[in-house]
Amino acid sequence: MPDMKVNLAGMTMKNPIVVASGTFGFGREYNEFFDLGELGGICAKGLTLLPREGNPAPRIAETPMGILNSVGLQNPGVDAFVKEELPFLRQFDTKVIANISGNTPEEYGIMCDKLAEAGVDMIEVNISCPNVKAGGLAYGTRPDLAAEVTEMAKKHAGNVPVMVKLSPNVTDITEIAKAVEGAGADAVSLINTIRGMRIDVNTRRPVLKMNTGGMSGPAVLPVAVRMVWEVANAVSIPILGMGGVAKGEDAAQLMLAGATAVAVGTSLFADPYAAINVRDGLAAIADRQGLASVGELTGGVQPW
Repeated sequence: MPDMKVNLAGMTMKNPIVVASGTFGFGREYNEFFDLGELGGICAKGLTLLPREGNPAPRIAETPMGILNSVGLQNPGVDAFVKEELPFLRQFDTKVIANISGNTPEEYGIMCDKLAEAGVDMIEVNISCPNVKAGGLAYGTRPDLAAEVTEMAKKHAGNVPVMVKLSPNVTDITEIAKAVEGAGADAVSLINTIRGMRIDVNTRRPVLKMNTGGMSGPAVLPVAVRMVWEVANAVSIPILGMGGVAKGEDAAQLMLAGATAVAVGTSLFADPYAAINVRDGLAAIADRQGLASVGELTGGVQPW
């Protein structure tokens, strides 16, 4: 079998499969199904500086080939994660990635201080959050705002690699990618969810209480592949690809487009073993193609 190890921004993983933030909680429920050490990495549920209850229900709705969500970053806060969840995750032979969201650059800095001291393996910075100082405009929609948050995170993360999670809800994702690379990001992850909406034609109300939400699932895979390919041709830092991954072939597409590693998310709701199945399917593809290492897939697309 091919060597499944990959190196993402200096973080060596036993295989390129990560579970995406917000779809795996802190791993406790999925640990009842399989050993979490089977995974290359676990990206924990998104954290904020203080605990958050999230948005009112209904906040999840099915769509053809996916879901809409407006959970609103419900989480126990960064201190509770460090005290209660990180020790649990450290029982397993896998890399732990902490995902953070903030309303100001200063909040990102404080969280990076806490997480670096706690010893996480990587920090994923969610820039799809509203910047209160910019009238609620998301950090990820403007290169200057994305760079500002990245610089703050890098300043406070110490030796812990910083990966910036890019939003697809922009005109040109490569501009944001280049801005965060210039600000010192060690890696980027993409794509985050695509903004969408559903309406109940009988009640004439939006299906979600917050009206709109983030769409994820198999339907977004072609968008993710395209954006990973564009970003891979625009920056030199490694990419964690995600968006609609449900089987080995999906992961292989993202790697061929330029991703070093791949995150599995929404498919976990339908199949708790999805990440394991994606890993095994990816290994089978690499073996069938006679590759010595699965990493040989990265960037291997041959455009017409």
